[in-house]
Amino acid sequence: MKRDRLTFYPVIVVSAIFCISIFIVIAATFGDQLNPANRWVNRNANTVLIVETVVLVIVTLGAMTIDRVRTLKKLSQSKSSSPVSQESPDVD
Repeated sequence: MKRDRLTFYPVIVVSAIFCISIFIVIAATFGDQLNPANRWVNRNANTVLIVETVVLVIVTLGAMTIDRVRTLKKLSQSKSSSPVSQESPDVD
């Protein structure tokens, strides 16, 4: 079970980085515009947020795909390991 949860940890990490970046951009708008850090954020914020968004989408889709494949594999293994022969009764 622990392995299943590991699939979504990268999504959590990338999401946290994305949220922190958004907070930094918001804070930079209220700060001193002559500060070198704020100038860097103002110049590069769009690029950083676009790259982080693309990475977040890729990591999320990858995690969902891996989870779905594992779920289908578990379902097929459980069906093959415990075959239940349910015959439908003949209705006359």
